[in-house]
This record gives sequence, structure tokens and C-alpha cells, in this order.
Amino acid sequence: MFSVVIPLYNKAPHIAATLRSALAQSLAPDEIIVVDDGSTDGSGQVVELVADSRIVLVRQENAGVSAARNAGAQLARSAHIAFLDADDQWMPEHLATLRRLIDAFPDAGLYSTLYEIHLEQRVFFPRSAYPHGFMGIVDDFYRRMAVGLSLVNSTTACVAKAAFLETGGFPVAMKRGEDLVFWMKLARCWRVAHAAVNTAVYNRDAINRSNAFRERQAPGSLLYMQALILNGGMPPGEIESALKLFDSIGFFTAAGMRETGDFEGLAAIRALAWRMNRVWLVARLALLSVAPSRLLTFLRQFRHRRAQARPG
Repeated sequence: MFSVVIPLYNKAPHIAATLRSALAQSLAPDEIIVVDDGSTDGSGQVVELVADSRIVLVRQENAGVSAARNAGAQLARSAHIAFLDADDQWMPEHLATLRRLIDAFPDAGLYSTLYEIHLEQRVFFPRSAYPHGFMGIVDDFYRRMAVGLSLVNSTTACVAKAAFLETGGFPVAMKRGEDLVFWMKLARCWRVAHAAVNTAVYNRDAINRSNAFRERQAPGSLLYMQALILNGGMPPGEIESALKLFDSIGFFTAAGMRETGDFEGLAAIRALAWRMNRVWLVARLALLSVAPSRLLTFLRQFRHRRAQARPG
């Protein structure tokens, strides 16, 4: 029922644990497609050492995470594609939870669950768009996504292959926010089903996380939303919710940029917010630009619902 797609680029310290979590599912996947996107640290060799006939290793020249995900999805033989980042893990019931969603809502195109964040020996729980235990159809994708941005991500998402093919996959020319753009494109054409249950681990301690990248322009997700909102690509009834999501993505992305010293990226988001006439967002971004990075690092921990010491 499930093809697992894992894009891989220089994650040698993490990929074995990621694969073990996929192989340990209570509902076994049909196949695990790992697309090595030109790794130079021996990541592909680590995959080859994991002995399981369900693992398919594909190598390609470095073309970016979107191209790697698209390549894996094109090869997928199952009706549903579950995505997993090469430095994250699934809990044993992840695929079983997705199966329950699919059985309940077979006409949806996008399915997702919740995740927890592991950072420096602590576990953080992002804000959930729904009460814990909810399982159903997302009623207002943009507004729900704006609540903590935890509704769907690249380790909790499952896509019907028919929806993937119809939508055209992840945008390959985009460096930041490419996954958000794909989720939004899916949500515009297909129903989205969500289970507010923690079934995955986002490993913020992992090496080479994308929040360390430097940008000179606003994220592709914000530029995509600008085009939708201003160029008549969105029904009037959805614009208010979309603007809430625009503000949420803009603020949290800019906060991450400021924390890592990426002032050019922050300035690009602020300029875009000004062009969008998001006055309150512009004011918040102005405060971000002068806030000490250490303070932002401290406050980031309180963005999430609760925290506890990591088990074990």
C-alpha cells in the first residue's frame, strides 16, 4: 500500500536510523526508495549496508531535494507515497495511522500526522491545528496550516500517487519552501486528511538542516502565495486565511534567518511583506531585525505547546 520515498544528501550519520524506523513499522511498507542526490560523505554506502530487499537505492547527480523526491515518487509502485527526510524517524505506528486515514477518507489526495521535535536532549511538541486525537478532513487548509505550521511536513506527509502525478510534484527551481508550495497545490485540488497524533520525529540536531542556508530573496512559498493572492488565482473566500498563513510563514522563517544571522533573507521577507501591505508583519519583522539572536534562540523553545526531557 505504501511506497516510502527518502531524499538523501550527505546524511551519513543519520540515514541508518531513518531506515530502521521505516523498516520497523507495524504496517510494513511495500518498498523504500532512497534517492541519493549526489552525496559526497558516503551516505549511499551506508544505505547499501542495510540488508533488506525492500530498499531501493537510486543515485543521481546533485539536483536538489525536490528533484530527489520527484524521482523517487515517479518510481513508486504503490498507490500512496509516504515521504521521510533522511535525518528524521517514524514511530512504529506511523504508516498504520496513515492507513486508518486512507481507509476513512479514500478520496483525499494528501494525508498527514503530527511530529515531535528532538533538540539537545529535549522533546518539543509543536502547536497542533486540531485537538490531540482528531482524525478527519481539514476544513480550512490555510488557516489550519498557519497554526504553528505543523499540519503537514516532509516527514509526516503521504500523497496519493494519482494526486502527485496530477499536481506535477515538488517545484525543482525553489530552494526554500518547496514542500509548502507542493502541499498548497495539493490542497487546492484535493481534500486533505489529518490525524492529530504524534507519529514522527523531526531531528533538529541533525547536520546540514536547511535553516542554516542563506537567502537573498523571500522563500518560494511566500512568492507563490503572493502570486495567488494578487493575481486572482485564489477564491475571495480563501484570501483571509491565506494571508494568515503568509504572515505565519513570513514571521517564523524570518525569525530563523535572524537567529542564524541571515539579514539579507530577513530583509527580503520584510520587503515582500511591505509590497503585500502586511503592516503588522512589517512591524514585527522590524523588531526581529534588532533582537539579539540569543534571545530568539531562547524564545524559540516556547513557541511549542510543551516540552520535556527526552526519554532514555
